[in-house]
Amino acid sequence: MTLPTLWIATTRGPVEVVSLTEEDPEIRSVLCLADSFQELPISPLYDSFVRRPTGLIEQITGHPSYRIDLSGPITQGQSWQLGLTVAHLFAAEAQQAGFSPPDALVWTTGRVTPKGMIQQVGEIALKWQMTCAELAGSSWREKPIIVMAHAANIAELQAIEKSSSSGLSITFVPISSVSDIAAYFGLSVGTATAPSVAPSMSKIPMMVAAFIGALAIMAILTKLATDFTAPLSRLDQEGRYRELFMEMRLMRQEGNWLDVNGAFFFQKYLENRAAGLGDDIHIEIRSVSEAGNGCKDRTATITTGTLPDWVHQPCTFQLSVGNKSDRMIGIWVAFTNHVPASKADLLTRNHASLPPGQNITLPEFTVDGTGALKTLLAIATPMPDAELMPWFDAIATARQADSQMISRIHKSGTGVLFASASAAQE
Repeated sequence: MTLPTLWIATTRGPVEVVSLTEEDPEIRSVLCLADSFQELPISPLYDSFVRRPTGLIEQITGHPSYRIDLSGPITQGQSWQLGLTVAHLFAAEAQQAGFSPPDALVWTTGRVTPKGMIQQVGEIALKWQMTCAELAGSSWREKPIIVMAHAANIAELQAIEKSSSSGLSITFVPISSVSDIAAYFGLSVGTATAPSVAPSMSKIPMMVAAFIGALAIMAILTKLATDFTAPLSRLDQEGRYRELFMEMRLMRQEGNWLDVNGAFFFQKYLENRAAGLGDDIHIEIRSVSEAGNGCKDRTATITTGTLPDWVHQPCTFQLSVGNKSDRMIGIWVAFTNHVPASKADLLTRNHASLPPGQNITLPEFTVDGTGALKTLLAIATPMPDAELMPWFDAIATARQADSQMISRIHKSGTGVLFASASAAQE
């Protein structure tokens, strides 16, 4: 089966998935060098990756055995799993009508768990260096490239590209699950379990037949929902929030019934994600005791919209930021002193990309004791955040809380934590 151009990143250079063929269910799956009889050493691992009960691919496609031909050898590691998962998704979708492969080079690296979750991998800098060397002599250098990996690896790649500026036309796509891949490419296949052998309908009781019919209806509705929300998912994955809001507004105002409901449920999805991410932010503020300043060592965890009263004291403070989620998220945090009849004084503004469970302590800052209002703002997202920054800065530097701007960030699917403390009037 002919597939879109798909590269698996390795430390020896990218390896292309040349072809994918279904084999007899009685034989095991193999990885081979293209157009050869040479089986690669990791074939047993690939077979376990495919076949039930250990494998994921059979759960997705319903078929237990394949041959994949690769342009070069892969001898170790697990970062090939994401690329081969994408290949199987494309192949399964191609068996259905209306499949339109992406007109781009798809570059992948990542591990995939049995539950379809994407995990980060190492050696990113070397893999990208070898990829750029390969692209130097390739026609793909002037064409679109879609880079798919765990959000932590995407952050590494973006930092590398920012410092080296390769000039490539790259779309970075951070993903956390197989369903994210299906959503980005608008595929109807995903992580749902598919049966390997279809039972005879004549032997199925009436209730089971009705159940299967209900599943079929659900599959059709899911396909329709995926088709209508795929453009919204792409904009969301790429952090293009202004375009996302405009597209949803057009769907609600000018679309048909499916458009209107698709926009409604996608907005609910974003708001639910924002609520979860807001709960995933862990913020602590600490007052630092120093000789002669009269300040005490105090620590408070910010869980509500209120800061402790002692933030008004002229002391040195320090913020600690943590990620309570099970995925990589980027957190921005700002602490502002709002001076009456003057512009807001932004005392600290920092960013951290945090893996699951990690905490980081930010640099100290000093409060001079003036001002009637102190505010702390934090936002968290697993998506690109460039378009969020003007909104974030507008809230952080406003003379008073801008509830409309906070609502806009929340509606983008971004977690928000906003807390304040007003000084007593004398």
